[in-house]
Amino acid sequence: MAENIVHLVLARLPDAPPGVKGISLFLVPKFLPDTAGNPASRNDCQVVSLEHKLGIHASPTCVMSYGDNGGAVGYLVGAENQGLACMFKMMNNARLAVGLQGWR
Repeated sequence: MAENIVHLVLARLPDAPPGVKGISLFLVPKFLPDTAGNPASRNDCQVVSLEHKLGIHASPTCVMSYGDNGGAVGYLVGAENQGLACMFKMMNNARLAVGLQGWR
């Protein structure tokens, strides 16, 4: 269906402050890019199980596992320790876009 899949993951850096102020946002691709930017080697992330929700069909929600075989590679999105702010900004923009689609 797609050449590569990327996951936005909230995680904590080793020296991050405690609580929600220490959460950062990372982009974790299924395949790591080669020097030309094309998908190459498999990253250490995999789907463990699909979530079954009542009334929601074709939901992309799943349980993921990162780093079981040596460590997953992720790329920082935004500033360190600002992951929740980045995630909420993205979610609010998505909500506005869905609302605009329904308005017509």
